[in-house]
Amino acid sequence: MIYQIYKMEFLSNVRFGKQSLNDTNPTLYADTLFSALYQEAMKQQKENSFYQMVHTGKLIFSDGFPYQGREYYLPKPYIRIEGTDKKGNSKEKKEFKKLKYIPLSTLERYLKGETKAEEFEEEQELGYIGMKVSVAVRGKEEPEPYRVRYFTFQEGNGLYFLVKTDNEEGIQLLDELMTGLSYSGIGGKRHTGMGRFEYERCDMPVILRTKLETSAEKYMLLSTALPEENELEQILEQAEYQLLKRSGFVASTDYADQQMRKRDLYVFQSGSCFGKTFSGQIVDVSDAGRHPVYRYAMGIFMGVG
Repeated sequence: MIYQIYKMEFLSNVRFGKQSLNDTNPTLYADTLFSALYQEAMKQQKENSFYQMVHTGKLIFSDGFPYQGREYYLPKPYIRIEGTDKKGNSKEKKEFKKLKYIPLSTLERYLKGETKAEEFEEEQELGYIGMKVSVAVRGKEEPEPYRVRYFTFQEGNGLYFLVKTDNEEGIQLLDELMTGLSYSGIGGKRHTGMGRFEYERCDMPVILRTKLETSAEKYMLLSTALPEENELEQILEQAEYQLLKRSGFVASTDYADQQMRKRDLYVFQSGSCFGKTFSGQIVDVSDAGRHPVYRYAMGIFMGVG
């Protein structure tokens, strides 16, 4: 099995996640990454190869998580960690609850309950949220101003995602798609220049590779994912999880004569923890359109207990 890290250094502002233009998210869900890569694959006439690799589990990837310099961050696991409850210290307990990501270098100590909340204060310094005012004129009797929020990463910071594949062909295909995508950009408002990036392929840190390969009593999900329906009851038996509603509009102009919404899909959020792993699935979220619309919900896990 081949494991790699893809680091994305953004050359412009980015817009991810939130449905409202007046809000944004600094991180990237795996299904958004899949959609962007699939659209790039269509441009290169490689969509069938890409879909088959992902659908069969030969090429899977995580959400896009933050990095600061050489430090990688992982989602805070949805499990109770002895020592982080801090009974009698309500301030520190609140600080731990607010945490979204844990530095990889601190993960082992965090899982053992040996960390303090102040160790994670720099986590919030990845970048800043900005806003610009644009004007809508198409289909309007009078120009109508609206606000668009975006995120700007500080120098040396960005997003990375984990890749797991069973052959070099998967890495080669992903490199080709990432190269094209880096020019067109990822996320919202790409026509304004947002979301463009440079990428670097890096070796997986030993501690992270070990946690991806080693059996454990508890596994943390690293992507937005959903098991097959016949697996769900068993998967939930030892689960501590957060659900995430995924929706949005279909990007394809061939899908319908007017812009249409995808069917809503509820998935497990990264950071959710389970007693066993599952492969996940690619879900068709089309609704009476001219072609399928795929939502990525494949699982990639690491041991946390």
